[in-house]
Amino acid sequence: MLVPMTKVCIVGPKRRLDRALEELHRLELVHLKDAKEEPYSVSPLPEDEGRLGRADELRFLIADLEALLDLLPGPNGDRPKADLVPGAVDAGYVLARLDEVSPQVEEIEQRLETLGDEQVVLPRYLEPLENLLPLVPELARLEEHELDLLRLDTVALVLNTDDESVVETLRGELAERIGNRFELVYENIEDGAIGCVLVFSHDDTEAVHELLGKEHVRHAALPEGYEKHSLYGAVATMKERIRELPAEISRTRKELYALLRPHEEEWRPLLAGLRAELEQLEAAALVGGTHRAFVVSCWLPKAELPSLREELEKRVGSEVVVEEMPSDPRDEETPVLMHNPRVARPFEFLVRFLDLPRSGTLDPTGLMALFLPLMFGVMVGDVVYGAVLLAISLWLKRRFAEPGVLRDLASVLLIGSVWSIVFGFVFGEALGNLGYQVLGFDWALWVYRPNALTPLLIFALALGATHVVLGLLLGVWQGFKARHRGEVLEKVGTLLVLAGLFAVAGLVAGFLPGGTLTPAVAALIVGLVVVMGAHGRMGLLMGPLELIGAVGNVLSYLRLAAVGLASAYLAIVANEFAVVAPLWIGVIIAAFFHALNLALAAFSPMIQALRLHYVEFFSKFYAGGGHPFVPFGARAPEPPAVERPLTYETNNP
Repeated sequence: MLVPMTKVCIVGPKRRLDRALEELHRLELVHLKDAKEEPYSVSPLPEDEGRLGRADELRFLIADLEALLDLLPGPNGDRPKADLVPGAVDAGYVLARLDEVSPQVEEIEQRLETLGDEQVVLPRYLEPLENLLPLVPELARLEEHELDLLRLDTVALVLNTDDESVVETLRGELAERIGNRFELVYENIEDGAIGCVLVFSHDDTEAVHELLGKEHVRHAALPEGYEKHSLYGAVATMKERIRELPAEISRTRKELYALLRPHEEEWRPLLAGLRAELEQLEAAALVGGTHRAFVVSCWLPKAELPSLREELEKRVGSEVVVEEMPSDPRDEETPVLMHNPRVARPFEFLVRFLDLPRSGTLDPTGLMALFLPLMFGVMVGDVVYGAVLLAISLWLKRRFAEPGVLRDLASVLLIGSVWSIVFGFVFGEALGNLGYQVLGFDWALWVYRPNALTPLLIFALALGATHVVLGLLLGVWQGFKARHRGEVLEKVGTLLVLAGLFAVAGLVAGFLPGGTLTPAVAALIVGLVVVMGAHGRMGLLMGPLELIGAVGNVLSYLRLAAVGLASAYLAIVANEFAVVAPLWIGVIIAAFFHALNLALAAFSPMIQALRLHYVEFFSKFYAGGGHPFVPFGARAPEPPAVERPLTYETNNP
């Protein structure tokens, strides 16, 4: 459900503003609003140069501290926050500590960046060079000083072509320049590239490089520091360096952590204090007032209004007054706070995933908590699969002990798996038909799905009709509250048409007496006329389309039967493999198909159930577009403060 909100106006002497903001920050009860946007006339407070300068200084320090702490491994987590008055943190001390550590951190980071670049670049050079080594194995193994004694130079080339005539052209150009004093060997080293090694006299080096530059031939250039090595020496040195890099990067990172870790316990509370102070300074920009008084406009849960008045009077003084302002709960600017029973809370994020409900509308979390696991269970409907999913969900809840999306998903899966076990007994399924084969009789509490297609389809349609009709009834109630006459007429007309269609279907199936036909047809006609009237001039076109859509919504729930039957038949196929194949092979194949079916059972039914809620159910009444309630002061989670160098002296009384 959505927590009822109320708008309040907090008024007091201007000299009490800092203290009032400090206490509001501590209380975490209000969602601040720009007072200057209120319909009553309130002027912005005059700009305080000292406040603006302090805010800029804090932003700089916060950014630096966050950047340094982000270099440390591990999540920060949600921890107690700091509530400090402006000026409580000594910014000069923080700046001095940053100036002391930052240069050392920058030097280590630069080294890490260089090592990372080297780790990426060297393998790119190594591969083509290794491909060139076999071309001239004798020369490739000569060391640098041996090449110098022979007065020989080598150049590695890569020609971006498969045409070997290019090599012959290059050979001819070299012969014209330096005669026969060279050796050129080549080989296709990859698709679209020919690798060449050119060996020539040291006296011809200038002429060779001039020719290669003129012909725009791509050299297999070596990184800095490897140019003076022979081809073989460069490859060997690179391999050794690539092996050394991970350990050197690890040592450098440890050096960085060793530098920062001693400061962490001090910096985190400092950061919390700076954030808290900055929030209070920035909140002053939302305050209006006069030269002598301030006005703070905010929202808070209606039930917390007495507590806010009591706490502000006790902490700030009776000069600060809290006045409740008239407000419309359907106002789109009203912030939204969801609060549901504990069993339904894991489903809140599934509702927010679509959109946050608008203020003054319905929160469907409780209904989703009821129907979604039920639909999941109908589709899985297997005792063993349900038990395995239950064990997985319990493990996930233990694995993700902290509140969050993954823990909520585990809770949703847990409830769905319980319903899967329940419907496993209803349908008499345990690993498909394996339970029936072991027990030797049909132990289903209702029907065995593969043998009862018609009852299963009727059950899916009945569940869909219940879900859709409930959505329409909620839409009627919500439209009535909002005084949306057209919306109410449309929903009522759709209900009449669906009632007429259900009556006709029951009459055809023999469940209803023949006298039902007349009221059923009357309901169809009246409903169609009402829906068409609700759409005005476009009613002749939109009315029938809306009704076709509503019928399609109900028929869409047939997927509950279809997905469930697909899962049951896949389990049966897995069991058949275990029988027809040799024993161990059959068991392995059956286990594979059951594992595949279980994986599908964990995802597909959940996705289908969500689709039925988002498209078929929510479309009848759900109004999104809400703005989340963000308590002032609840945005700076950090670890407990240490003694150094926080001071709580303030000039505020």
